[in-house]
Amino acid sequence: MTPSAVRKFLYTLGAITLLIIVVASIGMGALVYRGNALDAESKAFVDSAVTTLATSWSNEQLLERATPELRASVKPEQLKSVADAFSRLGPLLKYQGATGQANMSYIAGSGSSVSASYVATTGFRDGTATMWPFAGPTPDEYLLPEEEE
Repeated sequence: MTPSAVRKFLYTLGAITLLIIVVASIGMGALVYRGNALDAESKAFVDSAVTTLATSWSNEQLLERATPELRASVKPEQLKSVADAFSRLGPLLKYQGATGQANMSYIAGSGSSVSASYVATTGFRDGTATMWPFAGPTPDEYLLPEEEE
């Protein structure tokens, strides 16, 4: 190979490498931006859902925020018994906010998925509860499993 052919090859290789780095940087920036937006959106939903549910322990509110999978796997009486059990804690007096984050994943062949996991600590007239809300792939697919302390 002549020196000019080697030089041309190295310039081409450098240009391709630079292009890959620029495209990867733009992609990472877009993912970070979208991730922050998802975190804010899912936290706002969780804060709203927890305070709404814990204020009234309404079976209708629980059903409204449950995933289709949850609705299909439990009977309405079971959800009502959950709401009734938590209503014994009394009205919500203190909500310390939720902590957690949204997660994006991509599995080849299955596509992408977005979910969010949070922990919310609440205080009621007759006790406290730690809730582990889980937000599913779309805003109308949320599941709010709670566990009493």
